[in-house]
Amino acid sequence: MSADRGRFLDAAERIGCRLCRDAVWSNGRCSWLGWAMEVHAGQWTTAFHALGSNLYEGTSGIGLFLARLANITGDPIVRVTAEGALAQALTAVDRLAAGGEYGFYSGLSGIAWACREAGILLAIEELAERGKAIVRLVGRMAPDRQRVDVMNGSAGLIPVLLDAALASQCDETLAAAVRHGEHLLNLAKRSEQGWSWDTLGLADEPHLLGFAHGASGIAYALGTLAGPVDRPDFLAGVRGALCYEQSLFRPEEGNWPDLRSFVQPLEGGKPPCMVAWCHGAAGVGIARLALHKLLPNDAAIISDAEIAIRTTAPTLERSLSREAGNFSLCHGDAGNADLLILAGDLLNRPELRQQAEATGARGLEQFEDLGSPWPCGVRGAGETPSLLLGLAGIGHFFLRLYDSQAVRTVLLPGQGSHEHTGTRP
Repeated sequence: MSADRGRFLDAAERIGCRLCRDAVWSNGRCSWLGWAMEVHAGQWTTAFHALGSNLYEGTSGIGLFLARLANITGDPIVRVTAEGALAQALTAVDRLAAGGEYGFYSGLSGIAWACREAGILLAIEELAERGKAIVRLVGRMAPDRQRVDVMNGSAGLIPVLLDAALASQCDETLAAAVRHGEHLLNLAKRSEQGWSWDTLGLADEPHLLGFAHGASGIAYALGTLAGPVDRPDFLAGVRGALCYEQSLFRPEEGNWPDLRSFVQPLEGGKPPCMVAWCHGAAGVGIARLALHKLLPNDAAIISDAEIAIRTTAPTLERSLSREAGNFSLCHGDAGNADLLILAGDLLNRPELRQQAEATGARGLEQFEDLGSPWPCGVRGAGETPSLLLGLAGIGHFFLRLYDSQAVRTVLLPGQGSHEHTGTRP
């Protein structure tokens, strides 16, 4: 093991220990206080409160990071805290089920996946079985036309259902994945531009691009499903989604615009471009790399991935030249660098891996080594513990730098430390 790799694991351990220190315990369960963005009187505002249970910013995401860390280090305190975090997440199952919240980052399927993954890694059969039971529960839920995207809808749920179906050879779970795939096909707007989806529930708004809420994420979900169930119509959905994104691509910026109406437009009213997992080149690139693995002979897919890499890589150098950047997975350096880790591994491009490692090393020099707070993903706020917005995600990024084969990305739903290769059960 190289000294640098050891340094990355040390950083993940230090972050994990701070999360263990700051956990608030009661009756064998634990949670944290942290920063988040909330809507009050129609406006987004920063709030400091007890975390919820979801994968994105709640205890299941923190528990997943700690479980993966404990699996590598064997630290008993980290292990116990992972168990406590996931036990707390499980208290929300009935409430989320009653509300039909089957989403991956915001709902039940993310909690299920984290519990199953942690149960396997930590050899806690009961925890893994709880995760499997929740997958069966969400599989029985009817698709909701207001729950479409990767963040909170069918596009995030499908890879979890598919992974569970292949692991257990369960026809019922596979049928649920197909049902949600058909739901996405039925909701698609088909035009000369391609296929797009109203993921915000706003009929007069443009349909979004990118991974978290847009066409890239839906293409990824349909792509994971098309092969195992041999459905050409799902593959047609992939092609249609990519065609829609290509119709709005900006060659001069090497990027895909953020079409949300509340985002401040550029001069002249032109929508801006982000470079992040949630919106823009980084997330588009992550989706294209996943689709390239599924469709290796599609030249347009790998071309888009290369463009996204070329656009994303320079942002890491620029952001690290400032006194403080944003290191979150959702819309910060850790998420953007994860694209380079994925690309380096999948495309056998060691120079991309080296750029990601340089991002990690410079971040350690600027923040961890100086004892400075890590800049997290809630604007105008301090450190927060969560996975996609805060410390757990930054720690997870360092675990990925340490061993990206054992520690799979959390930026693609259903990517566990275990892989199942197989066809329809």
